Amino acid sequence: MAEYINVEKPFLDKLRQLGWQVIDQGLGVPQEPEKSLRNNFKEVVLPKVFKDSIKAINKTDDGREWLTEKQLDEILFEIQNFAGKSLHEVNKEIHRLLLKGTSVSKNELTGEQDPTVRLVDYKNYTNNSFIAINQFRLLTPGSSRTGIIPDIVLFLNGMPVVVVEAKDFDVAEPLSEAYLQVTRYANTRQDDYGFKEGEEKLFHYNIFSIITHGREARVGTISAEFDFYNNWVDIFPEEYQTIPVTPDEERQEVLIRGMLNKEILVDILKHFTLFMEIKKGVEVKIVARYNQYRAVEKIIRVSLKTC
Repeated sequence: MAEYINVEKPFLDKLRQLGWQVIDQGLGVPQEPEKSLRNNFKEVVLPKVFKDSIKAINKTDDGREWLTEKQLDEILFEIQNFAGKSLHEVNKEIHRLLLKGTSVSKNELTGEQDPTVRLVDYKNYTNNSFIAINQFRLLTPGSSRTGIIPDIVLFLNGMPVVVVEAKDFDVAEPLSEAYLQVTRYANTRQDDYGFKEGEEKLFHYNIFSIITHGREARVGTISAEFDFYNNWVDIFPEEYQTIPVTPDEERQEVLIRGMLNKEILVDILKHFTLFMEIKKGVEVKIVARYNQYRAVEKIIRVSLKTC
């Protein structure tokens, strides 16, 4: 209960202030998947939210929605089926789809062949759906555990793009414990002895994960070891800096306002997330650190003012 009151609930409250739709399932093990906008506890994508969102952000020039129910079902199937591929491979492919979109055979309204279907609206970020759900229960058949319950999962157009693991400050090593929990969920724990512990599909769409104990919060990708989880120690652009940012400020709130603002999250996804080969045959996923994000954004804003 202390973890929920001291860390989880304040996190959700801050997201609500930023305009996220928050589904707070409270404490305990959820028993009704419908409360988390799913048909069952095996689904990691919110199917109706996904289809409604994709339909809404793909319109003809005169504002008409054109995707059919069959086409939406096909796209939903496409983003969920990557048999035989590793977590890294799927995450990279999903990232490409999030940036470039996919396609269907025909726009039934206009007759256009092979039209592009956007999965995220980058031109107007407010057109996207942003939902936070806590106690996101997932059944994990075939694993050493019957299921997992991540503390908070953040959804962009129904896809789980951020996993948040919270630990109470009184835990001996709260951040390292939270990190270990994330790796268990993603089946990336180094000493798992070959046992499946979680559900990799939850991380197929993952931009980054957050570990927090309420006062301090850090962020890392599916590739990051604990030492590469970093603070987000500033809020930029300035119009979002509605709280003082000092060395004593709680890092959780700075990270939430600095990374999870809707506009910023979409910007990080599009411009500040990449896959990089660090040595021959070894590729990692990287999200820019706060100083890199701030520096690039300042250069862009100065350039726009002088054009």
